[in-house]
Amino acid sequence: MDRQSSQNTPLEIYHGVPSGWSKAEIVSLHKALGGSFEIDSGEASEPGAPSWMPDRYNWLQYRKSLHEIGNGIKKGDKACIELAIRYIKIDYFGSYSGFIKERLARLLKPQELSKQQIARLKSYFKHLVKNKRCLQEFREYKKLVNRIQLSENA
Repeated sequence: MDRQSSQNTPLEIYHGVPSGWSKAEIVSLHKALGGSFEIDSGEASEPGAPSWMPDRYNWLQYRKSLHEIGNGIKKGDKACIELAIRYIKIDYFGSYSGFIKERLARLLKPQELSKQQIARLKSYFKHLVKNKRCLQEFREYKKLVNRIQLSENA
């Protein structure tokens, strides 16, 4: 099988929104998880996606929502932390997804994670290694695992 790339991933998938991750779904799940940080900061209208993208509007809303999840992580919002872990674990490959996953992993490092969250992340990272799916974001994953291991040994 060819290595996954932007050239061999269908345009509507690579430049789309992963299933279950529309802005409305993210905001709803955040609320259901008891989130306190306001992640619905209005409509994204900034440039950042070319006009030819298949679902440009929804993609911009999805990307902005994940950026707000990152801002919530900085504030220690437990729902944002959980959503970041879930996003990392869906292993979505698409436009900007590597940068999003890198940022979320970087922001998770100083946060207190539950034993279950730690176990889920470690299991997922082992899965990536086993299946040789260590893409650009994996270097941040390694740093996150190192931080987890340090806190477990403390």
